[in-house]
Amino acid sequence: MDVMNRLDENRFRHVDDLLAFISIYDDEARTQAYLELLRAHAHAIENRVCVEAGCGMGLFSAEMARLGARKVYAVEQNPLMAAVAREQLRQWPQVEVVEMSIQEFEPGHEVDVLVHEFYGQFLFDEDLAALGDLRFQPGLVLPDGGSLYCSVLPATEYLDDTVTAAALRELQGVLVSGLFAETGDEFQQRALSWQYGQPFALRQRIDLHDREGDLLAFALEVSHAGRAICRAGECDNWAMVWTPRAGDVCEISFIPDEGGHDIEFRWLR
Repeated sequence: MDVMNRLDENRFRHVDDLLAFISIYDDEARTQAYLELLRAHAHAIENRVCVEAGCGMGLFSAEMARLGARKVYAVEQNPLMAAVAREQLRQWPQVEVVEMSIQEFEPGHEVDVLVHEFYGQFLFDEDLAALGDLRFQPGLVLPDGGSLYCSVLPATEYLDDTVTAAALRELQGVLVSGLFAETGDEFQQRALSWQYGQPFALRQRIDLHDREGDLLAFALEVSHAGRAICRAGECDNWAMVWTPRAGDVCEISFIPDEGGHDIEFRWLR
């Protein structure tokens, strides 16, 4: 979904985010994985104070209300999505929509459970950093971990009449999401990891000396308590990312930007 007419910068950003959330909710595998995670922790949610960070339209806030939460703060900084969330959550008196960023939010109670979905396709390129700047300390974070896997693969198994070897060569140094359909072989080596409460290095090197192949794939895995919740390829919300191999060591840097982090990627020769 794309905005076709010209809008001012703020209006465009807010509408673009709203359309992105509509696409996210269309990912039934991702939504179901999160609902199952919440239901598995119903004992921790019932009669407790909960927060959904970046609530979008409030789907998971509603689920926590159904599971018996005493109070749910649905925190969303986009005014368009906050307005939709207020309408969608009207039937739940224990849910309060708060229109601000999660970093600015200061609840009037201790928070028992924080639910979020701040993962980017490259793990750290969206809003995971925001969870290190909270003004409160949640007792439980759902989910609490994630990994970015990388695989070195033979390009011949993925090339077709459209993405040919010649076209792939022109993409050297470029990270492209959704370039190929996954085969299930893209989760070979853990390149980056995140665990709530632990620092994350904004610059990472990946050594591929012992790997053979001319195509590099990156794939996100969301986890909780060390168990996979959902993965790129299984959940459409996170496409796999591809680039032709051009060396044995690559470096990824995450540069803070408005609304997340930009990715810098280079091969070290």
